Amino acid sequence: MKKVLLFTSLCFATLVASAQDLITKVPKNASVVIALKGRNITDLVSISEFENSKIGKMFIKQLSRKTDGAVADLETLGINLSENFYYFMETQEGIFTHNFLVPLNDKRGFFSLLSEHQKEEVQYDGDFAYMVDDYDHMVTMWNDDTLLITVSQEENDYDDVYGYDDYDYDYAEDAAEAVEAAADAAEATYPVLSFDETTYNFGTIKEGDIVAHTFNFTNTGGSSLVISDAKASCGCTVPSYSTDEIAPGESGSIDVKFNSSNKSGGQSKTVTITANTENGTEQLYIKGKITEDGVAEVESVVEIVEEAYEIEETVIESTEDYDSSFYSDDYYAEQDRKREIREAKRVEKRKDAMVSVIEKAKATLKGNYAEGSILMNSSYIKSVGAGKDEATVWVNDFTTLYKEAIPSYFGNSYYGDNPYDIFNYDRLYGGMSLTSKLNFDDTNASIKTIYTMNEEMAEYQRAIYNGKMNSNFYKYFNEDNMSGYFSINTSTEGTLKAYPKLVDAMFDGVEKEHLEDFVPIATRLISILLDEEAIAKVVRGDMLLVMNGVENVEVTYTTYDYDENYESVEVTKTKTEAVPNFILMITSEEKEIFNRLMRIGIKEGAVTAENGFYQVEIPDAPFTVNMLFKDNTLLISNSKADITAMSNGTYNAKVSGRHKKLISKNAGSIYINGKNIASDIPEDMVPDSYREKLNYISNNVEDVEFRIGKMKGNVLEGEMILNTPEGKGHKNSLAYFLNMIDALVD
Repeated sequence: MKKVLLFTSLCFATLVASAQDLITKVPKNASVVIALKGRNITDLVSISEFENSKIGKMFIKQLSRKTDGAVADLETLGINLSENFYYFMETQEGIFTHNFLVPLNDKRGFFSLLSEHQKEEVQYDGDFAYMVDDYDHMVTMWNDDTLLITVSQEENDYDDVYGYDDYDYDYAEDAAEAVEAAADAAEATYPVLSFDETTYNFGTIKEGDIVAHTFNFTNTGGSSLVISDAKASCGCTVPSYSTDEIAPGESGSIDVKFNSSNKSGGQSKTVTITANTENGTEQLYIKGKITEDGVAEVESVVEIVEEAYEIEETVIESTEDYDSSFYSDDYYAEQDRKREIREAKRVEKRKDAMVSVIEKAKATLKGNYAEGSILMNSSYIKSVGAGKDEATVWVNDFTTLYKEAIPSYFGNSYYGDNPYDIFNYDRLYGGMSLTSKLNFDDTNASIKTIYTMNEEMAEYQRAIYNGKMNSNFYKYFNEDNMSGYFSINTSTEGTLKAYPKLVDAMFDGVEKEHLEDFVPIATRLISILLDEEAIAKVVRGDMLLVMNGVENVEVTYTTYDYDENYESVEVTKTKTEAVPNFILMITSEEKEIFNRLMRIGIKEGAVTAENGFYQVEIPDAPFTVNMLFKDNTLLISNSKADITAMSNGTYNAKVSGRHKKLISKNAGSIYINGKNIASDIPEDMVPDSYREKLNYISNNVEDVEFRIGKMKGNVLEGEMILNTPEGKGHKNSLAYFLNMIDALVD
């Protein structure tokens, strides 16, 4: 078996590697991997078929509107829809990193989706271009053939959420250090425009003169600098710059020309530089005076403006001095210092996190992992198989993910740092993995989910789901009339025996004085008091609920009218309601207990005996419940005709092998007959405008199956299957969904 698995892994790895599939960029230690197989999907429905569908046309219309017509179809979108898309998640010490890998065939198409503001924020590093969203810890990075979106999600600690902490050292000193560290982190991440000067005063010039000045700068940051734009506050000032990348430590310049034609008096012009710095924009200033003869005046407007700013600053300082008296108390001063520390820590933490996210994104696009890609993970290869599915979801150990997703500040109590510290969670759920597969075949669409449990949990589950379906159920089942059914095939005896052991295992080793003894005693008492075999004779654990269409019944109800004096009068009226017919079957060996209960009900006036069965009136219900015990089966139905036929042995039963297998071979099943349900809807309940659509649904719908299989070893499978009609022009189940949308969406 190992040789077969190894051979399959090698074949799969060779296949995807030769096709340059993005799976090679998913690391071996990924905790979650989701694959959307573009190749398989476009084989079912071509890109042109999707574009010509209603949902496709709406999608293209929105893209065209967003890009001002730059994207007119999926081809110009720049995304390679015929390749595979991936999402994967990594976890490390409470940090979740989400990654979305999208294949590109033309990065210019993706770039056209960006707003002008986003384009200005793009940074470049060799073959990579990227944008940083500091607030959401998100990096969008791309090269010629791949788009990557990486989002870092970190668990907050208690202080981050509630703002409380206790420090025994100098707060102001710590805050200053934290602020300085945050600034250093920012400089290490972004390029920095360090100008020799940011303001040039050209003095006094004559009207019509042209002034030129060069602002020199050095990139003192940690990454390459790219200037994307330079704009002046008026047309009289013209800046020029180079668009070449400027590496850390290198220098550059920006030339500015000012034309004084038709100008007079004091002048102050601003040049705004757009670059990939932390702020995104930097500003330069050029100022001076213009006179008719070029001779300086005694006072200038510029000086007046500067004095106004000085006055404003003085007022602000005065206000601050006034308000600060409120905070002169040591307590408030201490709280201010704590807030400064927390904010500085958050800034530093955010900068460090962004450096890490950017480096993580670069490593992902390169795909050069020392431990190899996910193709070296035998568990993943075994779970997803040969890659014939349209989509797959693989979760390596979702119990660990579930626990780490709970923030630690939910704990911090007697029970520990995590609410699950009260349970021995790992013993029962540790190592549990999940795989889901989506398929669109010619005649059905299906989702199959596979749970793999550890051996101890599998043992308990096998006991619970070790049921046996009562074959007598099929005597009271006619598939021609049914709208659907729901079955459970479990073991009451197995559940009652396994559950106390499961609870003991859950709390085993939890060193809490009021739990370590109490829980075992409680579960032991339950085992002693319960007679599992006796209870299983009353309710064995298998049951079947069958829905048999809809019946129109006349219902009597009480309401109020008003007489000629406008006083309310109670009146009794009748109306017709559509009520679904059902039959519920439960296996039991205790007929005598049932009969005794019915006799008590008769004495109390709540039950009526009629022709071998019993009737129970339920207040405010539009039907009467009929009950019959026969063939070790408790039969409960709201159809008097059906229960009468079952009682005298004339019920017309019909069950095919398909339904017998679905019911008896699984621990649970649900079946829905869509065609019968659509035809059972009364016409007077459907508006005329929707009747045509209802007819289309009735002619183009089949049925749905959902099953939960029995335990096989330590594996439990569940599957949902949507069958599609044959001979209706749907070439496969994916095309069927598009056709249904076209027919039903206006």
